Amino acid sequence: MKKSIYDISLLPSLPPLSPDEKRLLSTSVDVDQLYSLSDEVRQCTSCVITNQRPRIIIGPDGVCNPCRYWEKKSSSIDWNEREALFKELCHTHRSNDGSFDVLVPSSGGKDSSYVAYVLKEKYNMNPLTVTWAPALPTEIGFQNFHSHIQHGLNNIMATADGLIHRRLCRSSTIIMGDPFQPFVYGQVNIPLRIAKAYDIGLIVDGENGEVEYGGDDSTEDLTGFTRTESEIYWQSGMEVSDWLDYGFTPQELNFYKPPREAVQVQRVFFSFYHNWRPHDHFYYVSEKAGFHSNPERSECTYSRYASLDDAIDPFHYFFALLKFGIGRATSDAAHEIREKIIDREEGIALVDKYDRTAPSAQSTQIFLKYTSLTPSELIAICKRWTNSRIWSNNPPPKINF
Repeated sequence: MKKSIYDISLLPSLPPLSPDEKRLLSTSVDVDQLYSLSDEVRQCTSCVITNQRPRIIIGPDGVCNPCRYWEKKSSSIDWNEREALFKELCHTHRSNDGSFDVLVPSSGGKDSSYVAYVLKEKYNMNPLTVTWAPALPTEIGFQNFHSHIQHGLNNIMATADGLIHRRLCRSSTIIMGDPFQPFVYGQVNIPLRIAKAYDIGLIVDGENGEVEYGGDDSTEDLTGFTRTESEIYWQSGMEVSDWLDYGFTPQELNFYKPPREAVQVQRVFFSFYHNWRPHDHFYYVSEKAGFHSNPERSECTYSRYASLDDAIDPFHYFFALLKFGIGRATSDAAHEIREKIIDREEGIALVDKYDRTAPSAQSTQIFLKYTSLTPSELIAICKRWTNSRIWSNNPPPKINF
């Protein structure tokens, strides 16, 4: 359990659900149709991911597209050539007057901290890290956030109006089956706003998750996402302005939007130019930036060093489990198998032990308080997003109250 640094008893109550939201509670979503899922569940013979994760393709050889990409990373991509391109990119943007020359979206987690420190230490850049504040910061996440600053990085944190953000989290849980959608908007758009304000011409994001962890492999050769691509892959096709149709006002949504005017900035993935290996990042930032993992495993998985900063994220993973039959342990095990941290046999055992579990009772109480949902409303939302085909033989795990 990741304890919040904020006393949730102090959270003011949100307005009740709108009539439309109440109506949706009794309406089931056809998850298969919405995400174009296959009726036949197939598991990759190389890792543990299944074709129920959207945009995962398992070939005739039984291997999924991210596993094929990881093979390609070690066999046919010339990383020296890619790094030379990255050095040229840095040289083009490097300042000579002490001003910031690169912006790194960073939570203080292992991957974003790694990118920022490598830019500073190896490539002689002057990075500004920008943090879109988590919904409810955890103790370990807040510690790591401050550690990456105290070890030599400048930072700006942007925090949305709590009442609006909580309503958006609640609405996106009902309407999209994911409480993290508002967080995504900030991750995508706040860096653009800050880059414009500070006249920074380069943004370096971490990894292209579409190819590293599973998704549309047509994005393999993209150095970064354009605005259109970010709407498709990062924002799930739901633009900020779409929330006007659900009772939010332009003023309430303003902070989540990109800048009004086009920003002259180049936005790239660090993972396009460097062989992305999250486990190596963990060791690097533990030494260089005072990063600490959880003293205990994270909920619903076995790992201790990823996605540590937000106390509501167990429900982000739980809704993925309801929709796709794939929980956090599956995602963790799949990429650790590709990194050769664990073998497939061990990965299967870890998935069997940890994957199909619900968040703890303490996490549930935090989520209910944060969203002002009642237990019966949360049960109805979970039922709304439960894929009846996947869970036809065994019922999904019950929520712990």
